[in-house]
Amino acid sequence: MLSRGRSFSWVGLVLSLACAFSSVRAEEDDPDFTVTDADKVYYGKGKHPESPAVIKADDVWAEIPEYKKIVEDDLDEDDAEYHILMKKATERFEKALKDEAKREDHDLIAEVGAVKSNNGKKIPDATKDLIELVTR
Repeated sequence: MLSRGRSFSWVGLVLSLACAFSSVRAEEDDPDFTVTDADKVYYGKGKHPESPAVIKADDVWAEIPEYKKIVEDDLDEDDAEYHILMKKATERFEKALKDEAKREDHDLIAEVGAVKSNNGKKIPDATKDLIELVTR
């Protein structure tokens, strides 16, 4: 009779663990955020970031000094200076993305609209922060 009572408690323990495991799995299956357009991810990777941010990249690029010079001087791909300035502008943009991600602990930075919240959690807009970083 004792062994039967012990078997029952083991069954109860196993069932409890199974229930606990399934609730953890359910939480993993319902991520807080989902990337909806991977082509507009500028930093990070993955379909379900834990701490994303969004930016308006056009607004950031418009403030990068090297890019501003390209626009002001009406340079195009046929001009050697265009390629030199574009390389520097791209490096500045990428460094700003990395610095912002590190500073604010973002695992992904994408264009506004490229990440959605699945539960109403706010996705911070880091456009102003990136503009500050690219203009230093």
